[in-house]
Amino acid sequence: MIIFLYGSDDYRRHKTKEEIAAKSEKNHRGAKPSVFNMEDKDGIDNFEAFIKNQPIFETSKSAIIENAYAANPVMLGKSLKLIIADKSTNVLLSERKKPVVALSFLLKDPVKVLEFDNLEGLELIAFIKTEAKTLGMAIDDAAARFLGGVYGGDSWALVTELQKLASFKSSITRKDLDAFDLLIAPDYWSLVNGMKSSDMRNRIVALEKLFSINDPAAKMFNILASQWREKTVQMAEYDFAVKSGKLNYEEVLLALVLG
Repeated sequence: MIIFLYGSDDYRRHKTKEEIAAKSEKNHRGAKPSVFNMEDKDGIDNFEAFIKNQPIFETSKSAIIENAYAANPVMLGKSLKLIIADKSTNVLLSERKKPVVALSFLLKDPVKVLEFDNLEGLELIAFIKTEAKTLGMAIDDAAARFLGGVYGGDSWALVTELQKLASFKSSITRKDLDAFDLLIAPDYWSLVNGMKSSDMRNRIVALEKLFSINDPAAKMFNILASQWREKTVQMAEYDFAVKSGKLNYEEVLLALVLG
C-alpha cells in the first residue's frame, strides 16, 4: 500500500506524516519504518533492495521516502508500481507539490491520497480551535478569526502562537489578544526571519534573542526548515544528524547562523 501526502500546508502534512509513522512503528512492535532519501546517491538502489527483501520475522514492512522528486521519476515510478497493491509493504511519501507525469499514478486509486492545502474560512477557524483544545486552551471565535487573519497562510507560525498563548492563559478571547498586542507577535517572526539574514551579525543577534525567551530549539529549527527553501537540503542533513544523535538542535541553529 502507498500513502501519498501532498500540499502547501507543511504543518498539517508533517503532523499527519508523523502520526502515520508512529502508528506503523506500533504495529511493527517498535520497529521504525525504513527511511530512503532520494537525494542520497544510493537512495533509489537501497529502496529497490528493500522492496525485494522480506524480513525473516515480520509478515509486513514499511518505509518512508524522503525527497521523492529528487529521484529519477521513471525509476521510482517503476519501483512504486511493484508494490502499489502489495498489502505486505507500506510506503509513505510526503511532498509539497503534485507529482510529475511519470508519478501521476500517486494521485489515483489504489494509492491513499491526502491533500493538505492551506485552510481558509470556517475550516481554518475549526483547525485553530482544535489545536487550541489540544494545548488545553479554549479560544473564542473572534480570537480564532483574528489569528487566522494574521497567520492564515502559515500554520507553523499559527500553532507556535497558540503554544505561546497557552502558556499564559487557559482561555483566550479577542480582548486578550489586544492586551497581548498580538498583532505585533510577528516580532517573534522578525527574529526568525533575522536568522536568515545575509549579515552574520544580524543572524547572531536574532538567535541570542530567541534563546533568551527560552523558545524550544527544535521548534525554531522546524519553523526555519519549513520556510528556508534555499537550505532545504542542508536542513534535511542537519535533521538527520540530530535524529541520529550526532548533534542537538541548539548546535544546529548555531551552525546555521555562523555558516
